[in-house]
Amino acid sequence: MKRTNETTLKEAVERMVDAFGLRERLDEQAVASLWDDLVGGMVARHTVAVKLRKGKLFIKVDSAPLRQELTFMREALMTEINRRIGRRVVEKVQLD
Repeated sequence: MKRTNETTLKEAVERMVDAFGLRERLDEQAVASLWDDLVGGMVARHTVAVKLRKGKLFIKVDSAPLRQELTFMREALMTEINRRIGRRVVEKVQLD
């Protein structure tokens, strides 16, 4: 039976992460860690950088044809990343 003044460990950690302003950094690490699995080995090898800043995902690749292909996949990438993380962390995808 849960008392009203008790919180779960998960809730306490979530509050601490928010209080110390670590949420954005943890979200960026989460996106970077699932990038290889999300896009596959070939795309991951040509990805130079994956950064998340204020809901905007910046992806830098070293191949123009790949950049064009990922441009068509922006919405699907954003949806899948948010689904895997469990909440909306990516609002927009920008390719460089």
